[in-house]
Amino acid sequence: MLRAFTYLIVGWLLVAATGGLAEVLGLTIVLPATSAVVIAHAAFTGERELIPGLAVAVSLGYIEDLHQGAPVGVLSLSLAVAFLMLHWAAGRIAVRGWPMRALVSLMAVALIDAATLAILLALAEPLSVRTEALLPMLIGLRWHALATVLVAPPVWALLSRLFDLFRLEPRPPSDLHLDPR
Repeated sequence: MLRAFTYLIVGWLLVAATGGLAEVLGLTIVLPATSAVVIAHAAFTGERELIPGLAVAVSLGYIEDLHQGAPVGVLSLSLAVAFLMLHWAAGRIAVRGWPMRALVSLMAVALIDAATLAILLALAEPLSVRTEALLPMLIGLRWHALATVLVAPPVWALLSRLFDLFRLEPRPPSDLHLDPR
């Protein structure tokens, strides 16, 4: 549970820092999806528990909804769906080295953006969103994905270092197969 709480705090700080830097630098398009990297890390490392990871994804989605002014629940659902797919993929893909971490983060941001677009298109009428305003956003998503790929290795390393520092990484099994309890 402490691991999930750490993901949530670090994810919130990264969302706030990204938004603050974007405001100071005047950036609007080329913002990395640090939440995508956080949920990718949660899905592919540690004990890979489904329920705490899903809670982190929904909570980070809610925080991003609040920071971005999006309709509440859209990014929560998008991050939850992306986490479930990443959790499934984590049982089939080994992530070693920074190129694979960047690729997994690219997969996460693509899943989140696709789910967000699908949700907004499905709920366009009830949310009073014009669908013709959503489709041009696809052009800017490539820069969003590129920014996420570039920040993925440092964010992944930050999370790994924090978990090592707080001793939240699971211990490897004993060579003697003895239970340390």
